[in-house]
Amino acid sequence: MSTSTLGEAVPVDLDGPVDPIARPATLITESTPVAQAWARLHHDPDLCGVVVRDGHPIAVVTAGGLAERWPAGGPLVQHRTTVRDVLDRPCGVETLDAEDSVRHAGRRLLGTGLPALPVRPRPETTWQVVTTGGMLAALLGEGQP
Repeated sequence: MSTSTLGEAVPVDLDGPVDPIARPATLITESTPVAQAWARLHHDPDLCGVVVRDGHPIAVVTAGGLAERWPAGGPLVQHRTTVRDVLDRPCGVETLDAEDSVRHAGRRLLGTGLPALPVRPRPETTWQVVTTGGMLAALLGEGQP
């Protein structure tokens, strides 16, 4: 959802590019300790982030998902355990192009069951993300995600 120059809401074009509803992604390297990643995710509006390896997304994680895999054993174990150690399938995640349609992004979010999908960066940007919450807010006219 965007606003016109007069401040009124403009409906989201389902066949338009996903770029307007994407937002900067919270990026976490796979070598980040779980406790540090969990804390960083609490600064993300949707409590989710994209795990990267060599600058490429390998997974989408949520603060709740990391909490479910929180290591036992006290502070030393918690600080030694990395995001890589708790990922189910750290082999890659589906990505979207900025030019993909909002409709396509919604179908892919539903199809993957993930809370977010990374959007490949344009030359002048970094990785972005489209979240289910952000998509719903845009479709319902609740403002920019």
